[in-house]
Amino acid sequence: MSSCRSCEWTILGFCAMAKDTEQLVKFLILHHVLLESWWCSSCGELCRRDLSTFTFRCDRRHVFRDAHRCRRRWRCHFSRSMFVGTWFERSHMSVSEVCQMNCLWLNLLYPRMSRIHSEIGISLTSVQKWSWFCREVCIFWLSRQSEILGGPGVVVEIDEAKFRTRTYNRDRWTGEQWFFVGFECGSKKCFLVSVPSRESDMLLEVVREWIHPGTTVVSDCWKAYDCLSSEGFVHESVNHLKNFVDPSTRAHAQNIGKTWREVRGRSPRFGRKNKHTVGHLAEFTFKRKYSDYLERVHAFFTAVGQLYSPAPQHSG
Repeated sequence: MSSCRSCEWTILGFCAMAKDTEQLVKFLILHHVLLESWWCSSCGELCRRDLSTFTFRCDRRHVFRDAHRCRRRWRCHFSRSMFVGTWFERSHMSVSEVCQMNCLWLNLLYPRMSRIHSEIGISLTSVQKWSWFCREVCIFWLSRQSEILGGPGVVVEIDEAKFRTRTYNRDRWTGEQWFFVGFECGSKKCFLVSVPSRESDMLLEVVREWIHPGTTVVSDCWKAYDCLSSEGFVHESVNHLKNFVDPSTRAHAQNIGKTWREVRGRSPRFGRKNKHTVGHLAEFTFKRKYSDYLERVHAFFTAVGQLYSPAPQHSG
């Protein structure tokens, strides 16, 4: 089945569609979140989709002759979950509930946890957990949108943050992962890359790769950035905790940290942890990119299909 080129959904329209199992599965297949078909590993026949249990199932009857040329009948009982290796693997919520929650998360403003809880009827713990998973998708999307920043006279702000990812996600980040982010003042350009650690050598390598020489690089006061001035960059520092701008960099005070302030201003004030900051940044950037909320569901599930891509199978 071909991919979905573009679709537009209102909140009400998508949530109504998500309650129709056949239409929802068709939508998920078009966005490569679920596989369309699977071949039986026992008899090599094409399995049927059992939407009542969301499994690929083979129950064909086979006729053969044994060593004594007696006619025998055998029935295949192969089955495989449609959710293996997908966005829905190990979920205790129904597919409809997950998709409705995703749609509301994409479009409701803070505070939204209690609203999602009351609209869908899922627990607040589930809303919190799936909000975390949704931000992971936005982080992945943002990492694929990254571009090289800066140049002489251009100001780029950099920062690093840790984010805990789903530990069972196949072939992707696992556990707590450091991310290095940079954005260009006066534009919407940015980059986000995962790094093994926040050691100075590692971060310097990222700066060299993603920021042009001669750029004014603004960072926090962490000592790992002190070497930037000797690497062809104009280095300035800001104490984000105290919201303090060094007097020598006061000319940039109106621009430095603008994106971070917008991110923190649009994220919840209570229960927010520093290790989730990069997730809130990715969410903010994703929604800014798709300011027309009708486009968000399509873009989000396209990214889900890329991050949680189920392993394809072409033959038995």
